[in-house]
This record gives sequence, structure tokens and C-alpha cells, in this order.
Amino acid sequence: MIEFYSVLNQWLIDNRLGVAGTVVSSNLEFCPVGSKFLANEAGQDVLGQIEVRMMNFLEEPIQDVLRLKTPQVVDLGFPKGSVKVFLDPILPQARLLILGGGHIAVPLAEMGKLLEFQVSVVDDRPSFANSARFRQVNQVLCQNFETAIQKFAFDANTYIIIVTRGHRHDNTCLQEVLKKTKPAYIGMIGSRRKVAALFEDLLEAGFSEEELKSVHAPIGLDIGAQTPAEISVSIMAEITMVRRFGYSSGLKTQKGGSHNG
Repeated sequence: MIEFYSVLNQWLIDNRLGVAGTVVSSNLEFCPVGSKFLANEAGQDVLGQIEVRMMNFLEEPIQDVLRLKTPQVVDLGFPKGSVKVFLDPILPQARLLILGGGHIAVPLAEMGKLLEFQVSVVDDRPSFANSARFRQVNQVLCQNFETAIQKFAFDANTYIIIVTRGHRHDNTCLQEVLKKTKPAYIGMIGSRRKVAALFEDLLEAGFSEEELKSVHAPIGLDIGAQTPAEISVSIMAEITMVRRFGYSSGLKTQKGGSHNG
């Protein structure tokens, strides 16, 4: 029991994503009431306190809890009895990675902090990637995009915004992001024409149609945004929609809107 709480406490310190499980009802000897476990984001029991056959049945419910970010009780039936398990998500602070430090990135970072994200900004230009320009963010990295993305730890609680200054950098960022563990959201600014051209490049580079479909591009909700602040509202609204399982019409599926033009 001490080990369980020790590992759980370390996960909270490390801002890790996972699920804590507790057996709340059981008439099986091999799984007594009060048995606990911690599952990582892959659904693997990291403490080994629950038998493998139990974890096999819990694999799908654990992924549902991680996806929906809400607790649930799971009933499992066995030939000689039944077990009821409470699954509670361990939700670290969501992380927002903004690739590009230009004029849109400043209000984006401010709104990200307002929405309680852990915000990181990357740009390869010292005049754009500095703490004076981004006063409230958690991390400002003045590095080339490829290096920064390769070093950044991605998980299902990470949200990526690509707002660089040009096609070449967008290409680099999107390629490196798609190589990583799938984040919760990938969005990229750009007109339909520019997005289509970039996607053609990535298809030729070996990326699949399915991978590219996961990218929100053009980025944001169709609210007719024009100014950097309005564009940031559009982008963060789309991220909130994805995060909270809401529904609206994104610019990716609409003809309207002009901030990606």
C-alpha cells in the first residue's frame, strides 16, 4: 500500500498521465476488496498488484477513462464470481506547445495560461524567443524547431500549435510532430492552398492520409477572426472543443473565415 501511494505521489510531481484503480467489490480470493493498481497511459499495470487476466479485461475501460478524462466503475464477471473496479484518471496539467513566436503566439500564450495550460513557446530567433516577450509562460526555448520537438515529451495531454513564419518551418514542425507519440491535438495555421501543398509534400515523404487527417488545418473555429487576438480566440476555442468533446465547425471543414488565408 505504501508503494502505491509513493508511486502515485511521484506521478503527480512528474505531471504524468495515468489511471488509479481500486477494487471496491469482489467475491474472488485472488482479487480482494481494496486491491489497488496504477496504470500508465498505455494501460500497463506498473505496480504488478493486479493479476494479468484482470488487466487484460481492464485495458479498454482504462483507455476510455484516459480519453474521456472522467472516472468510471467497471463490472467484471468471472466463472466463479465478479469484481467491481473504480478507475480514476490521474490528470496532469495539460501542456500547450506553441511552435513559432510571432505576433499570433503572444496572445495564444496568454490565453493558454488563462485556460490553465502549461505553456511552452519555441522559436529559433532570439528576438522572438525570450522571456521579455513571453512573460507568463512556463518555458521559452530558443532552438531550431527540429531539436526542440525531438526533446519535448509528448503524450495524450499535449496540444500542439504550429504558427511558424513559413512553409519550410511548417514542414519541419509537422514532420517531427507526426513522428512522436500522438498528442491530443495538432493544429497548423495556413491557407487551404498552402496546407494542401504541404500535405502533398508529406505524402511524398511517406506520411499516410490517416496521419494527415489528424491535423487541424486550417486551424481554428470559423468565427471570421482577423486580428492576432481574434485568431487566438479561434484557435483556443477549437482546442477547448477537442479537449471537452464539444462540437462546432472548424476551418478545416468550412469555406468561411480568413485568418488562415
